[in-house]
Amino acid sequence: MTTSSNEAAVHARLEQWLEASRAMNLDAIRACYVPDMVSYDCHSAFQFQGIDAYSKHLEMCFSHMAGPATIEVSELSVTADEHIAFGHMTMHCGCTSTSGTEHWCWLRSTVCLRKIDGHWLIAHDHCSAPFDPMSNQAMLDAGPQTVQQGRAA
Repeated sequence: MTTSSNEAAVHARLEQWLEASRAMNLDAIRACYVPDMVSYDCHSAFQFQGIDAYSKHLEMCFSHMAGPATIEVSELSVTADEHIAFGHMTMHCGCTSTSGTEHWCWLRSTVCLRKIDGHWLIAHDHCSAPFDPMSNQAMLDAGPQTVQQGRAA
């Protein structure tokens, strides 16, 4: 498989993962991961080790949601070779809670995948929001418009 076909396959897996997440379909989400995955999700625990621990976290999250999630992805970039791939993106996420309140935030996500028996599976994901060090508060409305460009010294 060429680099471009690996990248296309990773894009397809990430779209499958995003669609399953939007639909809150736990079985379909689990199918996108290796069993020994590690997640640094944006809330609730420092990390989740293994798909069973992560599934319990997602079940808890879904129990507070009234319906499907909205996940709008921008700036998705994928790099892949024959065995390892990673992607990074920004996501504008939203849902309606079971109490009827709408919640929206901007998150940044990095996803690392391994090719196992010809299939790309997520081995690690990291989802976060920047924080303001002066207030120690997450900056959930800091989307792509707040990108800082590096400058050479």
